[in-house]
Amino acid sequence: MKNLLRLIVPIVLLVSCKGGQQSSSSKPASKSSLSDSQRTDVTYLFFNANKEKILGNLNNAADLFAEVIRKDGSNHASMYELANIYAEQKKYSDALFFIRSAYKLDSKNEWYAMSFAEILQKNGKFEESATVYEQLLKDKPDRLDYYFEWASALIYANKLSDAIKVLDKLEAKIGVNKDVVMQKQRLYMQLGKTDKAIAEVQKLIDENPKDAQAYGMLAELYQNIGQKEKALEIYNKVLEIDPENPYIHLSLADYYRTNGDKEKSVAELKKAFGNKKLDIDTKIQILASYYALIELHPEMKEQALEMSKLLIEANPEEPRAHAVYGDFLIQDKQYDKALDEYQLAKKLGAKEFTIAQQLMFLESQLQRWDSLLTESEETISNFPDQPLGYFFNGLANSQKKKYADAVKSLNTGVKLIVDNKNLEGQFYSSLGEAYNELKDYAKSDENYEKALELNPKDVNVLNNYAYFLSVRGEKMDKAELMSKESNALEPDQGSYEDTYGWIMYKQGKYSEAKIWIEKSLSHGSDKSATVLEHYGDILYKLGDTNKAYEYWQKAKNAGEGYSEFLDRKLEGKKLIE
Repeated sequence: MKNLLRLIVPIVLLVSCKGGQQSSSSKPASKSSLSDSQRTDVTYLFFNANKEKILGNLNNAADLFAEVIRKDGSNHASMYELANIYAEQKKYSDALFFIRSAYKLDSKNEWYAMSFAEILQKNGKFEESATVYEQLLKDKPDRLDYYFEWASALIYANKLSDAIKVLDKLEAKIGVNKDVVMQKQRLYMQLGKTDKAIAEVQKLIDENPKDAQAYGMLAELYQNIGQKEKALEIYNKVLEIDPENPYIHLSLADYYRTNGDKEKSVAELKKAFGNKKLDIDTKIQILASYYALIELHPEMKEQALEMSKLLIEANPEEPRAHAVYGDFLIQDKQYDKALDEYQLAKKLGAKEFTIAQQLMFLESQLQRWDSLLTESEETISNFPDQPLGYFFNGLANSQKKKYADAVKSLNTGVKLIVDNKNLEGQFYSSLGEAYNELKDYAKSDENYEKALELNPKDVNVLNNYAYFLSVRGEKMDKAELMSKESNALEPDQGSYEDTYGWIMYKQGKYSEAKIWIEKSLSHGSDKSATVLEHYGDILYKLGDTNKAYEYWQKAKNAGEGYSEFLDRKLEGKKLIE
């Protein structure tokens, strides 16, 4: 009973998995004269091999099929199955040996022939593959798809004229067909026979004089061979036949662009974008091409924004339309408007991570920390494996002075990063800042060191790490070197110059400190309470107490950023440290 059950299980599996398409390999076919016991042994091996194949154990299946062939050298079904396994494993040479053997033993088997033709092509034997398809059609003359396969094999064999003859035979059976005509037209163009290519497309027009697509193909042909006036004439004919067809406007836009008439090209493109019949995927694909173009031609930014608006007008409820517009608004640094568009995309149902990513970026850019905190928490909930949610959550918490929460998020997110040194470095840099605010200076330094190990030339890390060390009065030689390097890498940056000036101050080099802080003030730091207060401190050390008081007052008026000692400095008109 156990042996019988072992045979029944693979048979049932075979029947349930094969469905309606059965090849001759569903039984261990053989013309050899085996004894009954040998035949039983072969049958048992064959069905077990099929079971292993169905279960996905291809190596085990291959071993069993090979054993069948060793026991029964004429078992073409096992040869067929083994060939297909080898083909799936990309062992095309081995596959060809076994499928050729199976085909020789049973050349009338359609499944063998199809696999033989396909595996021949995998081995680069295209002419022989074409011969197999030709024979297949003699046996199965009603299989129209074999004509395409036969022609395709001939094309790969670079026998284009022979491929055309095969397609002619197909056309004789089914009449004028658009797929056949398009293939023949392309082949004639490759052969340089433009008149015959045109004649092929003309057949479609003769068959259906209102076929706008055929006219469009003909116009493109004329344009490709340099007959521009003829092409324009055909395009205008399409407009007469199908004035609401948006694709003709795309073709005309391309036509005018190719011929240097940008104004007409843009006008036609706008007509296409304003047409609700033009599918949104095509519109987005066209707009996507603008991203790279704008880098080379910034003047095209306005055009892209206008096209995006047309996209939204035609597709107001489509989230992708608002997201695309948001992308171009970001390029134009219109962050407020971009944020509105992304929020609308989200409201309309966009659930992609890229939408959440852009929302977090924009809220960070606009310093909307409460919104960023909410958005990042939602992103972490929806995309727990994405590190960016944790990064922006850490940033938002740091800005809200919730440094312990920031550390928690950042330490979680950094573990999720894979092959992204820049992002990993930003995590460690943010951790360095958060730990510094928590006065855990050992961990702060440790994380800054990790950030520099990943990106030794990161100017922000060099500057911030140097500044925190200088404030603490620790490792001043190291701080000086890092700050000096940040200024060399990015000169004329006010915040970097302030750091170097402050390090000079902490080392007692007041004249040098004055020079660097003045540089900082001239490069945009004249509204910074921190820098203004630093300058006042330096002036005091240099004996200019009146001017020092003046700059302390400026620091107070500038708003946030001044030290806890400033009020006492102003009250006593003297330096407090």
